[in-house]
Amino acid sequence: MSVLVQAHAKLNLHLAVLAREASGYHSIETVFHRIELADDVVVNVAPPGTRMVRCSVDVGPMEQNLAYRAAVAFLDATEWDTGFDIQILKRIPAGGGLGGGSADAAATLRGLNAMCPTLMPQQQLMAIASGLGADVPFLASDAVMALAWGRGERMLSLDPLPLRHVALAIPPFRVATADAYKWLDDSRLATSVPEVRELRYWHLANWEELAPHVSNDFESVIANQFAEVQEIVQALRTSGAVLAGMTGSGSTCFGIYKTPPDQALLERATQCSVVVTQTSGHHALPTRAAMAALI
Repeated sequence: MSVLVQAHAKLNLHLAVLAREASGYHSIETVFHRIELADDVVVNVAPPGTRMVRCSVDVGPMEQNLAYRAAVAFLDATEWDTGFDIQILKRIPAGGGLGGGSADAAATLRGLNAMCPTLMPQQQLMAIASGLGADVPFLASDAVMALAWGRGERMLSLDPLPLRHVALAIPPFRVATADAYKWLDDSRLATSVPEVRELRYWHLANWEELAPHVSNDFESVIANQFAEVQEIVQALRTSGAVLAGMTGSGSTCFGIYKTPPDQALLERATQCSVVVTQTSGHHALPTRAAMAALI
């Protein structure tokens, strides 16, 4: 058996990092929105004992790949006596705050659940997803837009905003998530307690009303390390973006546009590689697929 799942990237339209817990983890408060840029993940059922993840680009050791960890966690939870062979065609840039690895893990969970002899309840699937990372529950859910708390496991699904064009400016540098949290903690120790922002804007119906509320606690601390971030965000705004910001812990910056942006013009303005895509208005479900030579 085999299924093909599109693993969509996400944007953080709001991201507040709360106090560090005794466990060392931080809770977050964020608004996710799915975009059309996606990896293709083919999940194949294989003979017992087979555990394989093949990716079109080098993303590190196989056993550390989130898709691999997701598959192992799913089989452990279900006690399904089978193996897996997962093929990933990467389109989402790695390490840019777009949730590419998390999307692949979420697609793996959805794909395996679609083929499992006993369907796993959604609540249990979300519990496995939250153990893999704060982005995975949203990307494993049916939501296109959602408000999420904690480690991503608490979610309120929201009506998606109208479809818009998206420009993703991808700087030549990457930001490790652990470094981003360390810089944020160090910054807060050196200053007063950060202001707590009250979230109201999930009731807003369009991107223009949302624009004044877009924020990301990581953006200023990443900009302290890489001044280019603020310059990139400003260049996106100047080019006509309805709103612009940084997603996740960086370093990818995004702009939302009413009309298709000029990719070449943006690359000159931002000095970055630019990917043009769209916001999503739907959620891609797993589909049966023949074995495809994606890699």
